[in-house]
Amino acid sequence: MFAGTYRVRTDEKGRLAIPAQFRKQLPEGSYISVGQDSILTIYPPDQWEILANRLQDPLLGPDQRALSRALYSKAVAIEFDGQGRVGLSPAQRRLAGIEPRSTVAVIGNGRRVEIWSEARWDTYSDDVTDRFTELADKVVQGP
Repeated sequence: MFAGTYRVRTDEKGRLAIPAQFRKQLPEGSYISVGQDSILTIYPPDQWEILANRLQDPLLGPDQRALSRALYSKAVAIEFDGQGRVGLSPAQRRLAGIEPRSTVAVIGNGRRVEIWSEARWDTYSDDVTDRFTELADKVVQGP
């Protein structure tokens, strides 16, 4: 399980050092792709396979086709370099608002890891924290 928030600076080439606590849990076969809320998501192989199975039904509707195309066209297989860094493609960085030499928030979200621009994460996190009780009540009690 992935948990915690880490602030990490990208280098001049847009590479990002994944925190060691997360790197240990990300085996070969993991992917970085687009995630909800204009972020990047790292999907371990089991989560990537679950998504792939949901999107590969033979007769996909237009929404499934669109989601499949967005997810796969932005996906990059994770390859850690000797310093534990992964390369974020220019398209991925653009999508998430991440500039070279900027600080990002790398957060654990249960079965996956999310990569946020620092400013976007801070705004989102502050809002969610302020509404925590309200959100918890809605999720636990249902609509």
